[in-house]
Amino acid sequence: MIFVRSNPCPAPQEDAWITSYQRLVPHWHSVSLSHQHSTISISVSRVNQFDAARLDIEMSAMLKEQLVKVFSLMKPGMLFQYQPELNAFLEFLIWRFSIWVDKPTPGIAFMNLRYRDERAVALRGKVRTGLEGPGLTFAQKMWYCVAAVGGQYIWARLQSFSAFCRWGDSEEVLVSSLCSSPRKSLDSV
Repeated sequence: MIFVRSNPCPAPQEDAWITSYQRLVPHWHSVSLSHQHSTISISVSRVNQFDAARLDIEMSAMLKEQLVKVFSLMKPGMLFQYQPELNAFLEFLIWRFSIWVDKPTPGIAFMNLRYRDERAVALRGKVRTGLEGPGLTFAQKMWYCVAAVGGQYIWARLQSFSAFCRWGDSEEVLVSSLCSSPRKSLDSV
């Protein structure tokens, strides 16, 4: 015995999709127009930015480790003497092949972030994900290089110079010389 089931819903008319489309088009246009005029605030978590910076530091350390292996047959103290220059050179290379050519640094790319000119984005208005929009201007790229690469180099040189001149020890010497002179005068009396 074969049971045939009858369809309780009748087949739709041939032009049913057209009437549905015409009925929904005004609503669809009003929704799409309201989204075009609204700006979405893109906030990037500071944790993501710090993680990206940390990843960049780790990558720079890996490159430095490989470069140090190249110079392993040289005089041992010579590489230590030029360590700030080596770090500045590696940071410059990372800057040159990432930010200068409008690409993110490796850490920023891994965190799915990018540098962009926020002033130009504010003028355009329409932002969806934060990844679109104009990149950094020429001046911003140059200031990034001066601040990041040059600033790190100057700080490293200042640290090595202060260690060489024993700036940290000079206060102890001054304090110990002041403390020992009254004792000598009392002992001699």
